[in-house]
Amino acid sequence: MRILQINKYPYIKGGADVAFFNTIELLKQHGHEVYTLTINESSSLLKDDHAYFVNYSEIRTSTFLGKIRSIQTFFYNRSASEEIEKCIIKNKPDIAQIHLLFNGISLSILPVLKKYNIPIIYTVHDTRLLCPSSSFWLKGKLCHNCYERGFINCFTRKCYQGSRINSFMVMLEMIYKEHIFSYFKYIDKYIFVCNKYKQFHEEKRKYFLEKGVVLYNFHPKLDLIKPNNIMGNYLLYYGRITEEKGIKTLIDVMAKFKNVTLKIAGTGPLLAKLKKEALQNIDFLGFISGTELLYTIEHSSFVIVPSEWYENNPLTIIEAYSYGKPVIGANIGGIPEIINEGKTGYIFNSGDEKSLENVIKKALMNTEAQYKILSQNSRKFAETNFSPDNYYTKLISIYKQTITEYENI
Repeated sequence: MRILQINKYPYIKGGADVAFFNTIELLKQHGHEVYTLTINESSSLLKDDHAYFVNYSEIRTSTFLGKIRSIQTFFYNRSASEEIEKCIIKNKPDIAQIHLLFNGISLSILPVLKKYNIPIIYTVHDTRLLCPSSSFWLKGKLCHNCYERGFINCFTRKCYQGSRINSFMVMLEMIYKEHIFSYFKYIDKYIFVCNKYKQFHEEKRKYFLEKGVVLYNFHPKLDLIKPNNIMGNYLLYYGRITEEKGIKTLIDVMAKFKNVTLKIAGTGPLLAKLKKEALQNIDFLGFISGTELLYTIEHSSFVIVPSEWYENNPLTIIEAYSYGKPVIGANIGGIPEIINEGKTGYIFNSGDEKSLENVIKKALMNTEAQYKILSQNSRKFAETNFSPDNYYTKLISIYKQTITEYENI
């Protein structure tokens, strides 16, 4: 099968980019021809002749005049439509899968794909189809204003990066793509990576209900990882050090556990402030990756995911389970649907310090024998839900179903 994978970034910036590259590699391993379309960046990880690049200047970092000059490209990138047509004419892909599209590649590629009768799958990695800022988060709180009352709230409240002009731009983009361009007329299938996101979207628009399927992310090296069933001597948080991740709530709770170490791996805007305020039982590791990060996960006791916003299908949990590490997670977004209470970890009320304190106490009361069972359950959950073989089987089934349905329209 010839498959076109589309993503804004040609390098790894976030979870959607990880999924993009993992999918490419998985499809290649099974003998498929994979072509890619991304924006043109010097730091691109895509180097072969199957890669196609779109000209685009990042609008969020542009000057005011630069934003004005880039308005047309922001909404409809002609470079993208031209480049994807070159790819289609030369390679004749059977299907296209989109990961991150907006503020870069733009909607301009959708009519071209339809012109050449190529079915389109859109993977919903964030809430950009519902929320202009793609996070449902504003000034330290969950926000549903645009979802419930209209996109103008993004502009009036400066939702996007605290900038009036940037918020105005993404507000216009939401209005354009939904009410003028009507992007949904072009999409044949939506892949959601958690049930909660599917539910969010279905409640707002009927076409998500009709065309949506759920497929969890996977760990590409799961079969190569040897799980560690031994309970470590520290709790672990790793990820961005930002407000919506609930890291401040976690640190405040750790004041009640002065003899328990919490290791925090990652960087972000809150890091400097939190380091100044934190107690001695909190160890800030900064940014770590590769072997060092994997060793830190493998030798922890519990990985904690204290998010206070709508996480999708956190790679943190997928990685933790792969190493046999149970997870303490907040009951928000897609987190609770992949934590089996008391079997693969524990769930607490998001943003609730007392609830988190009680759950940490419960987790730390496990004996070595009880912990081993938690660890084994976590690994089994990963093997059942996050294995590359299972993912591939389900993804190819979605591709074939989408192609068949398209041909029968």
